[in-house]
Amino acid sequence: MRNVLATAAALVLALAGGASAASNAGAAGAQFLKLGAGARAGALGDAVVAAEGDAFSIYHNPAALARLDRSQAGGAHTSLFQGITYQALAFARPFADRKQAVGLGIFYLGVGDIERRTGDSTNSVGTFNAADAAYVASYSRAFGDRLSLGVNGKYISQSIDSYSGNSYAADLGVLYRFNPDSDRPVTAGAAARNMGRSIGYVSSVQDPLPTSLHLGAAFTPLKGCGLSAEAGKYRDTNLYAAFGAEARRSFGEAAAGALRFGYNSARRANDGLNGVTAGAGLSFHRAAFDFAWVPFGTLGDSFRFSLLIKF
Repeated sequence: MRNVLATAAALVLALAGGASAASNAGAAGAQFLKLGAGARAGALGDAVVAAEGDAFSIYHNPAALARLDRSQAGGAHTSLFQGITYQALAFARPFADRKQAVGLGIFYLGVGDIERRTGDSTNSVGTFNAADAAYVASYSRAFGDRLSLGVNGKYISQSIDSYSGNSYAADLGVLYRFNPDSDRPVTAGAAARNMGRSIGYVSSVQDPLPTSLHLGAAFTPLKGCGLSAEAGKYRDTNLYAAFGAEARRSFGEAAAGALRFGYNSARRANDGLNGVTAGAGLSFHRAAFDFAWVPFGTLGDSFRFSLLIKF
């Protein structure tokens, strides 16, 4: 069983980008908390901490929820490899004249039908499953037209076969708009994520959560064109940088399309093509569908799909 736990932990560590060249890589538990949310963010290299985004901002920066103009609900599916899938559900509702907002989110990583072996043999003796989940409640408040703050409370659970563990954590976020009335807005954002107690499958072996700090800026130099940049640091990785670019075009009053590109250096130590990201989006009335391609080097390519509904 110990070999199974080590193999599963190593795979999720590589998925999350924690395998960068940090001397303490893998020192944190609950590595799935690094996997992001939403296909739009994935295509932008997850450089969205300063973006005035959507319901998936509950993951990246809860302070952005207070800037939403209407309620939103979104679902995202990420197809990874080795049968691993990652799902995200997010809901956000602004109120009090769009000066406050609440949100709920669920983030779930799962893999099923893992073959069980009791020794050095190719013969399996059944299968088992592994799953990680985070359940999030969020509150955000705007102070005037420029500053907004947000906080998340999280319940985190992990299970593999008959072993399980849980923890509690919090996120804090801030978003600042330098020129809210301009046609070329500039925003800055920061978020501290996963601040909480350690987690483990057994009480005698506990690992700290992947606490992190993220700082970023976003700029709209031209109508329909957005640029973003972010720097971040998890407790068990080196400092990383991420960049994103988005071009949007309207097709009448009800439809619009977008092309997106990004880069994230968090996985730079992985062999093969990784770091670069790309994707596209299509919105019609109050619905938006987004797609992202996020390669993980020799592990393979991952694909994010998300659907967002405004109401």
